[in-house]
Amino acid sequence: MTDIVTISSMLSSIKTASDIAKFFRDTDLSFEKAEQKLKLAELISALADTKMQVAEIQDLISTKDKKIKELEEAIEIKAKLKWEAPYYWLVDKEKDGPFCQQCYDKDSELIHLQGNGEGYWNCKTCKNHYTDSRYKQDFTSVVESKFDPW
Repeated sequence: MTDIVTISSMLSSIKTASDIAKFFRDTDLSFEKAEQKLKLAELISALADTKMQVAEIQDLISTKDKKIKELEEAIEIKAKLKWEAPYYWLVDKEKDGPFCQQCYDKDSELIHLQGNGEGYWNCKTCKNHYTDSRYKQDFTSVVESKFDPW
């Protein structure tokens, strides 16, 4: 809604400036210099208003262009993102990852998992741990004690 109001205001300022310019074109020499100076001041003011409004519109367009670019990048990433439980992979020409499921699902952030090469993965951001089919838990044996409480 603000965009339409700003554009309408800018167009109004341009029309005012145009009307004043036409006035000067059609002016007879009979007008006093004071009246011409007043109209010239109005013209300068209208043009200054228009210049400010154009700057606001340029800023708005820049902000919207940035948001569009961010959304396009998010769509591109989402198209390449593949879920392979328990984590995500980016698949383009090569497979990149794995990435933390919790970080992506919660904040849409692709955080590489750190692994031990044996199916155990850790996220340094959210501290989640993941294991896959290669993971083999190392059970340590209980050391037999010579202490007999009986």
